[in-house]
Amino acid sequence: MRGTWIILLIMVIAGTGMYFWFTRKPKPANYDTIVFKSTPDSIVKKMQVYVADDPKEVMYLDSVWMQSDSTPLKQVLNGIKQDTMSKQYSNITLFIDYDHNSFYDLELQKPDPKMAYTINFEVMPQNNDTLILDGIIQPVKGDAMHFQGLMMKLYSKFVITYNHKFPQPPADSTAIQGHVPNKTVTILRK
Repeated sequence: MRGTWIILLIMVIAGTGMYFWFTRKPKPANYDTIVFKSTPDSIVKKMQVYVADDPKEVMYLDSVWMQSDSTPLKQVLNGIKQDTMSKQYSNITLFIDYDHNSFYDLELQKPDPKMAYTINFEVMPQNNDTLILDGIIQPVKGDAMHFQGLMMKLYSKFVITYNHKFPQPPADSTAIQGHVPNKTVTILRK
């Protein structure tokens, strides 16, 4: 009878230990991961990813991405399938550049800078000169976000202005209000 109670007590302790071991939360990652999935190596080798911290304007001048104060953007990926970047941001814009021929800009806003994201990109050729970027942003906790769009042509000199980040002008009761675009691309030289 005593042996039965000892075995029962050992089983309860082992079960409790297993419960706490398997329900523990994983340690949060210190970085975000950027991955090119299902993309041919010939395309990945020509891909570059740059990051800008909450830009209002970004310039592209003869194969160099820079902010409005002429500070070059930080390159986080250059011709490889996967890399990491710091997760300590709340608002950044990623610029995905294909061979200085086309680009896609992706604005990311994090509600919690401590949360790590995995950003999966898939680049698919559509025609001879058109690429489609398909992506999923997967936070460690929560729902994934999907996006898709054509990569835009790169001109030798242009400026991207994020209008929604500038203060709004005072309301004019006599003016006709139209839709103000979130982003304006000004081509300086083809």
